[in-house]
Amino acid sequence: MSEVEDVRSAWGRIVHWLEVNAPVSAQALRGPATDEDIASLREALGLDVPDVLETLLRLNNGSTAKDTTRVLPNGRELPVRHLDSAVFPYGRILLGCAEIGEEYAKWRRSEEQNGLEDYWRVSWVPVIQDFEGQYYGYAVDASGASGFPVLEYGEGSVPGEAFPSLGVLLDSFADALQSGSWDGWPARVEKGSLRWGEE
Repeated sequence: MSEVEDVRSAWGRIVHWLEVNAPVSAQALRGPATDEDIASLREALGLDVPDVLETLLRLNNGSTAKDTTRVLPNGRELPVRHLDSAVFPYGRILLGCAEIGEEYAKWRRSEEQNGLEDYWRVSWVPVIQDFEGQYYGYAVDASGASGFPVLEYGEGSVPGEAFPSLGVLLDSFADALQSGSWDGWPARVEKGSLRWGEE
């Protein structure tokens, strides 16, 4: 199976599990990304969107359909995450095209402003991030040198390879949903909503 087919299969397993077991959380999945969404993401990144990522986004353009925004006194808008957005362990969400572009710009700016060479390379594209939108998540290495490995990043650490591909990462999440646990982090359903972690 190709990496693209792996992504399609693994994500299909996740969506099916959500629709059957946690239908309220399934409603947080956005519809497919459009050609315009992908074009805007390509422009924001300044590089081609890896086919594995485009495949995922064309299935569901993020898991934030229920999110809202809050306007600060200075006029700045902040996202207000809905709990159902966190379809991955540790309260992580699937970023949509616009969110990927925003987070990518933030990480690149951080590297440039702090003079941290190789802290966030041009080819690293964030895909899954913590609920609060802060410092932890997974990124696809879009360099394509040897497939598209997935890097894990966290506050104060340089991203490092965690999975050989996006399909393998998503498959591990699908397995965790079916088994009810991700590395000891339990998955449970409350009133149709998926919740990760202890009560």
